[in-house]
Amino acid sequence: MKPARPGIASADRPRLGSFASLIDLILDDDRALDGLAFAYAELGEQERRALAQAVLQDSKKPTQALGAMLAVEENSRLRQRLAGLISQHGRIAQSAFLQGTEAEGHVHLIQSLPGLEPESLQITWEESKIQGIELESRTDMKIRALGSAVAVSEAVEILAPLLWRHIRSGGQLPDGVERFAGFFSGRSPE
Repeated sequence: MKPARPGIASADRPRLGSFASLIDLILDDDRALDGLAFAYAELGEQERRALAQAVLQDSKKPTQALGAMLAVEENSRLRQRLAGLISQHGRIAQSAFLQGTEAEGHVHLIQSLPGLEPESLQITWEESKIQGIELESRTDMKIRALGSAVAVSEAVEILAPLLWRHIRSGGQLPDGVERFAGFFSGRSPE
């Protein structure tokens, strides 16, 4: 019987190990990055956590690999964890476009990670009540009038109470909205 090799979770490797070289190469090849995401999706929960940690430890630029993992993660707890890791370790470009007032209007929050296309969260409201929340994937983003560019903090100042009331009244948020939590963290991206 062959001795078991240590898994990613128990491996104690220095940054310059073979996994570091592999992950750095994967980031330059879209097909290989897709392969990493599909392999990640096939792992158990503990192994997915360990792989994300290994990417953080070994990759020079972990954001792109973590973003690929986030795209296929179905477990809401792990999606939140990956989104948090990306916010902590990545450079996320954020912008906000606002049209209207606190009583009626819409906002587009757009973020992009290095090496990936931007994605958008659109929220509309009337009479200070949210009417719609829509996520646009990186590939489905439509070009349309976005409103005036504003500071992220200005958009969040209007949105936060609207979202809070929406949630407290039983309103639902779409799957994937946790990827936009960084807008509401009070921390601006680097």
